[in-house]
Amino acid sequence: MSFLIFDLRSWWRNLTFSCLLVQSLGLNTDGYLLLSLKYSVLSDPLGVLDSWNYLDQTPCSWNGVTCGTPYMDNSSFRVVGLALPNSQLLGSIPANLGLIQHLQNLNLSNNSIHGSIPFYLFRALELQMLDLSDNLISGELSDLIGGLSSLELLNLSNNALVGKIPENLTSLHNLTVLSLKSNYFSGSLPSELNSVEILDLSSNLINGSLPSNFSGNNLRYFNASYNRLSGDITSEFANQIPTNATIDLSFNNFTGEIPETSLFLNQAAESYSGNPELCGKPLKNICPIPSTISTPPNASVPTSPPAIAAIPKTIDSTPATTSPGKQTGSTRNGLRPGTIVGIVVGDIVGVSIVALVFIYVYQLKKKKSNAPKAKTAKSTESKEYDWASSSSSEDSKGIRGLACLRKQANKDEETSETTNSDDEEIENGQKGHDNGVKQEQKGGELVTVDGEKRLELETLLKASAYILGATGSSIMYKAVLEDGSALAVRRIGESGLERFRDFKNQVKVIAKLVHPNLVRIRGFYWGADEKLVIYDFVPNGSLANARYRKVGSSPCHLPWEVRLKIARGVARGLTYIHEKKHVHGNLKPSNILLGFDMEPKIGDFGLERLMIGDSGYKAGCSARNFGSKRSTASRDSFQDTIIGGTPSPSPSAMGCISPYYAPESLRSLKANPKWDVYSFGAVLLELITGKVIVSDELGLGPIGLVGEEKNRALRMADAAIRADLEGKEDALLGLFRLGHNCISGVPQKRPSMKDVLQALEKFPSSSSSTSYFYGH
Repeated sequence: MSFLIFDLRSWWRNLTFSCLLVQSLGLNTDGYLLLSLKYSVLSDPLGVLDSWNYLDQTPCSWNGVTCGTPYMDNSSFRVVGLALPNSQLLGSIPANLGLIQHLQNLNLSNNSIHGSIPFYLFRALELQMLDLSDNLISGELSDLIGGLSSLELLNLSNNALVGKIPENLTSLHNLTVLSLKSNYFSGSLPSELNSVEILDLSSNLINGSLPSNFSGNNLRYFNASYNRLSGDITSEFANQIPTNATIDLSFNNFTGEIPETSLFLNQAAESYSGNPELCGKPLKNICPIPSTISTPPNASVPTSPPAIAAIPKTIDSTPATTSPGKQTGSTRNGLRPGTIVGIVVGDIVGVSIVALVFIYVYQLKKKKSNAPKAKTAKSTESKEYDWASSSSSEDSKGIRGLACLRKQANKDEETSETTNSDDEEIENGQKGHDNGVKQEQKGGELVTVDGEKRLELETLLKASAYILGATGSSIMYKAVLEDGSALAVRRIGESGLERFRDFKNQVKVIAKLVHPNLVRIRGFYWGADEKLVIYDFVPNGSLANARYRKVGSSPCHLPWEVRLKIARGVARGLTYIHEKKHVHGNLKPSNILLGFDMEPKIGDFGLERLMIGDSGYKAGCSARNFGSKRSTASRDSFQDTIIGGTPSPSPSAMGCISPYYAPESLRSLKANPKWDVYSFGAVLLELITGKVIVSDELGLGPIGLVGEEKNRALRMADAAIRADLEGKEDALLGLFRLGHNCISGVPQKRPSMKDVLQALEKFPSSSSSTSYFYGH
């Protein structure tokens, strides 16, 4: 403690002395305090702080600085604002900023500011707007923030802050906008935020239930999605929230029925999605009606089978003792013995007829199933031989069309010929089956989803098929049609979605994403045994096949300009996917296909969802999302980790570890665009170096590279392209920095794909329009 006091006294003496020294040179105190930010910045690639000169008398002309006449201080202009958003600054926040007496606005958003928020910043009592969003800030949010009584806007979103949300935020009566989304805040929701109009707490670790005493009289927007909230949504929660407010409670663990109050009924169904146990309007999930079966007071409960229950019992509880010839009150009210015998005999006959019908139907079905067994076994054996022989070599040609489709079509014809009226009656009794089962009974169906090119089943049946590759439980074929055009057809194994409607909906979602750098889906085929997805054929294969050929051994060597073109194209495709609120989640060289002019096209988007659906999660390393789950079967397609002529480790040896997957994706079920950023960074560095590279191999990262000789970056580049990079060392160094930032182990430190694309577009490239076709 004494050491801390000594350190603070020493710091204050140095500060006072420096202020006096700088003031003697002409710069006022506000300027000196601002210079502490410049000196704490480690990297300023855009030069936004170049105009900050200690020889100036006032900082009012500096970039990002705003001066004004403070309230009750008309003597001179003072610094009242500092705004340097989107400036790519790398560094930390100095404590001296909190000593600027009249600082009202501070905006350092979308930079690479790291470290924690200094306590002294909360001494800027006139602060009205504090925006530190989209940075790398960590640590806890101090309770001292409750002393900023003038604060109107607080935006700390997209950082790495932890701990509980300070309770004294409720004391900030001027606060109207509060955004803490995409951090690691835990604990419970704050309950009293009367002045707040915009409240965004999404994508955190907040748990507990919705507070019944929540007070948000001025609330217009409330987002608590992607947290760990649980329990019922109670009507008390909405008591002090305006009915026209927008709320989002999606992707939590809420249960029970949504209260039928105006606030909750006015929301879209998406506001409650991701809560499987939630029901009621506006969701389509209707709440079950509890069964309340009760027995009327005077009703007797039958305890005997229906046939026997039809025999009436005597009213009198005592045995009948009168002679048969006499009709007492008891026998007068019952049935005659002959009638009773007739009822019993009729019941026995009826039950016997029903039993005979069931036996007949059973024997008929058994006969039909046993008759074609030998034929089916022979057909199956032939089919397996076709697939095995066609898969044995990539050079095998002349596969007799798409054998799976032909066999399925023939099977459907045979089935339709042998169907009789008895089968139709049985099928009519199974109307309770879902749509997928009905579709399988009907046979295969070819569905076109692109709305342009019309595909016919017969045309596809006549196509010649060639093996392109296999990804676990699926196989990719090249189908050459009679007119010479080609399509890529992926055969999905038995683990795919089993409902036709679900499969169709998933394909249509993927098909809606149309972009020059995405492989386009044309349609799909659904059959009882086969599920095929039909894509545009991309002629130059994948990046995994093209980039590692030795120079002189093949024309597939990729020059530097082509590699840069591929990086830009992939960045454009991923940016588009993220703009449409999706995540690819499986980017790797084998999923980057190359067109005639080497323009890249991202493939396999949404493949996992087609293969295992939304309910296919299995604990372990196979759990990955693109909005759903990931299958390990699709990870090891082709040899993604081949480096030059060095063989890669087998998938089994590598387990779940891949250089293209973000570390957090193996332990998280919540898909994040930062996964794709990591994968892109790994691919970018591999394009530059010609090998799989990890962050540690870059030394000290971008900071270390700045201090190194430029030829070090050139030495790290692929030997095949070093001649192309001579004179471009600055651009190469910038690409190394960009790739290093993308593969950061902390997701919040990675840039967005939009920022990555903007950075790539700034790198110079030649105007060469050379076309490449390597043939496949």
